[in-house]
Amino acid sequence: MKQNKYIILLMLTFCATYLQAQSGWTREAKGFYVQATASYFSSNNYYTTEGRLADQGSTFNSSGLLLYGEYGISNRLTAIVDVPLVRLNSFSTTETVGGVGNIQLAVKYKLLKNFPLSLQVALDIPSNDGENFAKSNSPDDFGQINEINLPLSDGEFNVWTTLAASHGFANGKTYASAFTSINFRTESFSNQLQVGAEVGHLFFDKLYLIGKLKIQEKLSSEINNQSGSFLYGEGTTFTNFGITSMYKLNNHLNLVANYSDYAGFLVERKNIYDGGTFSLGLSFEY
Repeated sequence: MKQNKYIILLMLTFCATYLQAQSGWTREAKGFYVQATASYFSSNNYYTTEGRLADQGSTFNSSGLLLYGEYGISNRLTAIVDVPLVRLNSFSTTETVGGVGNIQLAVKYKLLKNFPLSLQVALDIPSNDGENFAKSNSPDDFGQINEINLPLSDGEFNVWTTLAASHGFANGKTYASAFTSINFRTESFSNQLQVGAEVGHLFFDKLYLIGKLKIQEKLSSEINNQSGSFLYGEGTTFTNFGITSMYKLNNHLNLVANYSDYAGFLVERKNIYDGGTFSLGLSFEY
């Protein structure tokens, strides 16, 4: 039982990490998990919708404060909420704009009693209409102060459907998970496919380390909406990898750190700024 408890704890804790990887486990009835995370991203390497690297000469910066929570409605059904309380976007040549990001509400159901296979359905609720203009720091050659749209929300509803499976190894401290997600988008945006996997291990009964890999592909839509900010995610594809560590401060409180980055070795980078994201947070579980 002690070994199984380690595996379950490991899986439930890492449901909230920055890469948003999925697991087949659900939380125990009336159990809950809360995590607050601060993140930072900066890059001037933009990959166009054709996959070409174009140095824009201006650095894009994004940071935020995320609140994530889970609650076990029953042993097989978990409610999830994911709220970017603060998002800040800017270029090195513009002012910073901020606000609340898309709010995600989800339920996850364990399909089989004796095997960790789950189905999760999540609704992304837009926090605004997808417009948030930032002014340039200085006038152009004609003396005009230009504006650029740096949206904090894509302004449309998304429905993520995720199937995930997990396996705990006999040592009681190692696990592996794999998942497939489809994002059904509205407002003529293309649907998206994500596939990912992760492997984690507990060291010294205190430190969890987990490696993750995820790809995103574009699925066809009736209308290809190529206009608007890259932050809408239209036509965005990538390979994403990362590593997360969690140190147990006590039986309920954990310190969580994460680094993730993009690559093109499985899926090309398209319509995305390529760079590393750093995040640091605290989690509490009961």
